[in-house]
Amino acid sequence: MLHWRAPNTRQPPDWLDRSAAAVLFASLALGLLLPKIAGAGFLLFSLAGIIWLSLSGGWRLRALAPLERLLLAAVLIYVTLWLAAWAWNGLDGAGRDGVGRTLRLLLIIPLLLFVRQLDRLEPAWWLGLTVGAVLAGVYAWWFHLSGQVSVHEHRVDGPTNPIYFGGIALAFAMMLLARVHDASLAAHERIWTVLAIMLAISASTLSGSRGAWLVLPLLLPVYLVTLGVEQRPLKRYLTALALVLVALIVMLNPMVPMSERAGEAASDLARLVQGEQAEGTLGRRVVMWQISWQLFLEHPLAGAGPGGFRQALESAIASGRAEPDFLAYRHPHSAYLSALNHGGLVGLLSLLLLFAYVVRHHVRVWHTGLRETRLLGWSGLAALSTLMVIALTESIFERNTGIVWFALFAAIPAGLIHARRRQVLYQPAPPRRHGLSVIIICKNEADRIGRCLESVAGWADEVIVLDSGSSDATVEIARRHTDSVHETDWPGYGRQKQRALEMARFDWVLSMDADEALDEELRREIDRVLAQPEPAHHGYALTWLTHAFGQTLSFGHWARTPLRLVMRERAHFTLAQVHEKIVMAPDSRIGLLEGPLHHRVFRDIEHARAKFDRYARLQAAERHQRGRRIHFPVTPWIRALLNFLDNYFLRTAFLDGKAGLTMSRLHAEYTLKKYRYLRELCVSET
Repeated sequence: MLHWRAPNTRQPPDWLDRSAAAVLFASLALGLLLPKIAGAGFLLFSLAGIIWLSLSGGWRLRALAPLERLLLAAVLIYVTLWLAAWAWNGLDGAGRDGVGRTLRLLLIIPLLLFVRQLDRLEPAWWLGLTVGAVLAGVYAWWFHLSGQVSVHEHRVDGPTNPIYFGGIALAFAMMLLARVHDASLAAHERIWTVLAIMLAISASTLSGSRGAWLVLPLLLPVYLVTLGVEQRPLKRYLTALALVLVALIVMLNPMVPMSERAGEAASDLARLVQGEQAEGTLGRRVVMWQISWQLFLEHPLAGAGPGGFRQALESAIASGRAEPDFLAYRHPHSAYLSALNHGGLVGLLSLLLLFAYVVRHHVRVWHTGLRETRLLGWSGLAALSTLMVIALTESIFERNTGIVWFALFAAIPAGLIHARRRQVLYQPAPPRRHGLSVIIICKNEADRIGRCLESVAGWADEVIVLDSGSSDATVEIARRHTDSVHETDWPGYGRQKQRALEMARFDWVLSMDADEALDEELRREIDRVLAQPEPAHHGYALTWLTHAFGQTLSFGHWARTPLRLVMRERAHFTLAQVHEKIVMAPDSRIGLLEGPLHHRVFRDIEHARAKFDRYARLQAAERHQRGRRIHFPVTPWIRALLNFLDNYFLRTAFLDGKAGLTMSRLHAEYTLKKYRYLRELCVSET
């Protein structure tokens, strides 16, 4: 296998790449049976990353994609809130242990940065999952058939708690579904992968870990619209049906512990519904959940702190609401309730953000133009989905095992996706099978259009420029790069772009503005899409990378993904005076390309205010014409405030520093003017 390096980047040496692959393989292959190996591998991997990043100057967070930065920000927010809760409420012995566990989540940051730079990890990832699944299944069957008895009776037990053994084994099985769909896999490798899936499922079954199986109703619909899409419909639904049948056999088979535990849960649930006391595991959890919920109601905003649940549990035992043996529990057996108890609503929000940004990163892969990264995306999605379901009935961050597996599943697939993407884009691209027209409209853009045209001239099959009366050198500059320059009147943004679209001769059209330029990475990505006999989507949104006020902006409303690359016959522009958009045929599939479309939106602050003022007047007139009315003088101010809060906080523009604040204020001013002008038009009618 050839290992491609992006130019002008310092990559880890080959020996470090190979060593990291060996550590990853050992962690996955042996970590289920020997959790200390998974923990040691996680710490060793992170330490190697810290050393390499420090020596190579690799601590450059701005090199990360925005979603990756949001993930790391979510990790920092979660850890900071937990530390604040401990500092506010004090630390006991258990609290000091908890601080150490929670701080380990910070190792996700160097782990992700390090993995992104490694080229040899992906084979170790898949092989480690396969071997780990096989070993877990073989051990589980040995334990069951040899009549071993553990503290959990006939549930498969060992160095790993059966909840985590069964849950992570099931996660391995779900992750390996992607491997089966790899068209490049040899027949014998596919057979081993299927065997590994079956053994991992049997390991989960024999562990009696029933909570993780709730992930199936979540993952099956996702499977049908992701992995299953590239299968024939019959095979796709048969695969989903097979998983459902396996789940039913697991739950109903009297020969395995899962059947007994499922029956116990059903009995407990029936008693609880009838208002009776349930004595089984589910009944005991419900008692803890009730105590935990009552504690949250007493401390809803900031929580009761890390020691709050223990105190509430002792109080419940003293009052007779719980049995004395409940003192053995240190947490409410739910990560979500633990978050509410430790940090209140703020703590729960930090946990949900942490989960959401990891999952969103893997979901987004399924809309991109690179097929090669999608299998990794599924593996990460399956892993995190399983952990999120386990977290319903287990406080996963209250145990070292939960911390280790969450960190590995959060950082490794995300880093592998980036590494795989880099390798694919810097391999020689096959020739495009589809022609490409680039269309650009402009007026008085002499200082910017050159950069735009240089990024596409000689690369696209056709470049069309429509100028609407420039008084500077715009037309002259355009004619240096293309013969297809047309001088026209100005009918409005939407109509002008529709004119350009109708002039295009090739099947695919890329619409650009004069203040934009294609990055080399984006050109490579487009080449790969158009080299496919039938691209997976009919149109692709591009990732804006906005440059303004001396800084690159990655967050806020301006960090959008506008639809720009489309099949000509399926697209048309709206006829709006401003903020026009492309409309696709109803059954069209829209994908996403991640290479940056550089957007140098403003020349300076004066140009920004003038541009926003012009847009505000056009938007106000258009909305007034459509019948929109403003009745209250305060409405423009409310709209402006909401716009600022949306951009600066909800869309996290604060992560862009001073420039993010400036852009948020400018957009708020634009919103204020837009609705003020609209109100002036409304008042003039009366």
